Amino acid sequence: MKIGKKGAELSINVIIIAILVILVLVVVAAFFTGSSSKLFGAIRDIFRTSTAGSTLQLAEQNCQSYCEQAKDLQNPSKSAYCNSFFNIDINNDGEAEYTREGNDKIYKKYYCGQNPEGESLNIPCSNKQGNPLLC
Repeated sequence: MKIGKKGAELSINVIIIAILVILVLVVVAAFFTGSSSKLFGAIRDIFRTSTAGSTLQLAEQNCQSYCEQAKDLQNPSKSAYCNSFFNIDINNDGEAEYTREGNDKIYKKYYCGQNPEGESLNIPCSNKQGNPLLC
């Protein structure tokens, strides 16, 4: 004997879709109320070097890696070895080195090789023929 059920059943798929819709609505609401700027700012600071700067050792390791990549390029002057810079905390005070211009802090740019826009870390790099790589 079958007993008639009058209640409605929801499948798992419907419940999961409902949860996803609610999450999307929360994100959209946060975006329009302006509270997302703090969230995105925090995420941006995590994924890029902020005022804390890199350590000199990490910058040197990156330069060695950039040098290896530049060896395979036809025009190494456009490589990361020549054009990427680092903000480095040399004196370990928790902030990258800077100079002051009025009230503004201008963070020093350290390049792997010679670059007129900043200071050089003087990390040697040569091409496959053994000639020094010129930026």
